[in-house]
Amino acid sequence: MADTISMPPSARTRALIRRLQADAVPVGRLWPPVVRLGLWLVLVAAVGGTLGLSGFRPDLGTQLRDPAFLFDIVLLTLAGVAAALIALRDAVPGRGASRFAALVPLGLALAAAGLWGRLPLQGEVAVRHFIATGLPCATRTFVLAALPWCTLLIAVRRGAPLEPANAGVLIGGAALVMASLLMRLACPLDERLHLLVWHGLPVVGGTLLSAGASLAWLGHWRGGRQVSVATRGEWPADS
Repeated sequence: MADTISMPPSARTRALIRRLQADAVPVGRLWPPVVRLGLWLVLVAAVGGTLGLSGFRPDLGTQLRDPAFLFDIVLLTLAGVAAALIALRDAVPGRGASRFAALVPLGLALAAAGLWGRLPLQGEVAVRHFIATGLPCATRTFVLAALPWCTLLIAVRRGAPLEPANAGVLIGGAALVMASLLMRLACPLDERLHLLVWHGLPVVGGTLLSAGASLAWLGHWRGGRQVSVATRGEWPADS
């Protein structure tokens, strides 16, 4: 350690390069983000297929002929796809989107939630009944989002996400919005407060949790060795 620090800058640079070369491991070329997005959407569709086995809402055929309901579904779909694509692109150095790109899926998701404001309130409902009918929806949303979230997190980690917290927001938002989309096809309740609380809040809360989890896990994508070298004072003074 002392010998390395006492070296002149050029010698420290060569020593650091040799250290990094010794730690380097072969990596495979990543598939294009659009291809990985397509595979992820196939997984989401498969998760939706399992939902179909347990049953969609009985009036789904009628609802699909309602333009407002269809617009809601389209907005949620676009929001989930956009968030996933931006997360995958941001993990590729040099291909990241602008910092304002995340506002696109956010705006689409908020527009979908805004459509819920047109729905009627159920009126006076006992708190126990409100929780009993809503808690299963929230739980099911998290269950439906679990596998897409894990898969997208792994896909992003295989790249080089420079902003782990932002990546976590996009990953969580993508998985949970798609789960919310599936729940709109399953839950028969078209009531404003039910949707906002038991369909919307899980997306918000789960996205925040995803940001924290991604900050802890994706923050180590560099392997930690280079960072530890820098903090020990071995990072070269010259460039």
